[in-house]
Amino acid sequence: MVLTKKEQDMAAGKYGPGIKKCMEYLVKFGEAFGAEKMVPIKSAHTMPKEPIELLREMTDGVERAEVFTTLHALMSSFDPKTCKAMGIQDDFASEEMTIYEQRKDIYKKAAFYQTYTCLPMLVGNIPAQGDYISWIGSGAQLLSNSLLGARCNRDGTVINLASAITGITPLHGLLLDENRYADVVVKFEGLDFESLTHSEWGAIGYYVGAKAQNRNVVMDGISCDLDIDQLKYLMAPLSVSGSVSICHIVGLTPEAPTLEAALGHREAKEVITVGRKEMQESLDQYPWDNKKNVDMAVFGCPHLTIEEIKYMAELLDGRTLKENKRLWAGMPYQHYALAEEMGYAKTIEDAGGVFASACMATIPDSPIPEDVTLIATNSFKAAHYITRFSKGRVDVCIADMDACIDAITKD
Repeated sequence: MVLTKKEQDMAAGKYGPGIKKCMEYLVKFGEAFGAEKMVPIKSAHTMPKEPIELLREMTDGVERAEVFTTLHALMSSFDPKTCKAMGIQDDFASEEMTIYEQRKDIYKKAAFYQTYTCLPMLVGNIPAQGDYISWIGSGAQLLSNSLLGARCNRDGTVINLASAITGITPLHGLLLDENRYADVVVKFEGLDFESLTHSEWGAIGYYVGAKAQNRNVVMDGISCDLDIDQLKYLMAPLSVSGSVSICHIVGLTPEAPTLEAALGHREAKEVITVGRKEMQESLDQYPWDNKKNVDMAVFGCPHLTIEEIKYMAELLDGRTLKENKRLWAGMPYQHYALAEEMGYAKTIEDAGGVFASACMATIPDSPIPEDVTLIATNSFKAAHYITRFSKGRVDVCIADMDACIDAITKD
């Protein structure tokens, strides 16, 4: 790997022990993937769950991160401000609080912006088409590659943190033109796009992800303009049932003005057709047949937009949760301030809902209250991870927000 003079000095320890350690990781990683050089990144988004000793080691002597860096949602559904109201067990919350406070001081010193959201574009981290970035979180990586046309690999926590601190990353994978073209074409049959609900868009993404696995996807024939919420629910499951990192949509996403352009003027390796049958196949994996026994509704995986919060407030206006029922709503705390200003937060909290700037998929510790055995959600990503990280203790059913709220509220 060819390093610039500055990069050589960083690797030699002239910029401090933390940056030297970061360069060791980056060089070894880059060489393993055949990268010829490093490239500067425009922004980073890191995971606030790294081991505290590793964080200290990699930031030793670092005055501030080299690039604009935001922080991912707090993991394991832990929010220091609302964990008690969420029903998180005291011993778990106490342990997480200690580690949170330790990390918080380091992040502040390194000038990491403590945004705590899984959608950094909602809080000002918005790269342009063609920008190299290093973001953590499969959903954020997929959406930045697909919707924004930025260039992001599926970096793990250590490489992602090293890139944030140094401002560089190895040039390989999805940073290269030739690796961004689609291999799998998705066609549609018999679907009324205008009437599809969020959970149905999610069902499409969940089905396609399972079929495409780790291959790039292009969707052709979506005949309506999709808003950010529809796109979020469609794309997020692609990286869960599979490990898709790019989803082009012909006529909508930056690198897919035409189907031919998205394919790089090559033949597709596979064509997948999706209709009502395939969509229902996904929905049937989390059936809505036991709704009377729902203990908790979970929303915000990925994090809720202000429009979704507005809709939730409308659904909950004048209603309250039934006895022993719970409602978790994940969103950036910065948006909570707006929801509070608009009156939406009060309506939701008066009904019994609790907000959290945390991971609503409960990754990795899944500290779901002991009295919860069935969760309702409109998110395939949340359903997928909760069922797995709770190790079968909790079942999940999928429906749209209005049905989920109906299941846990009284008029």
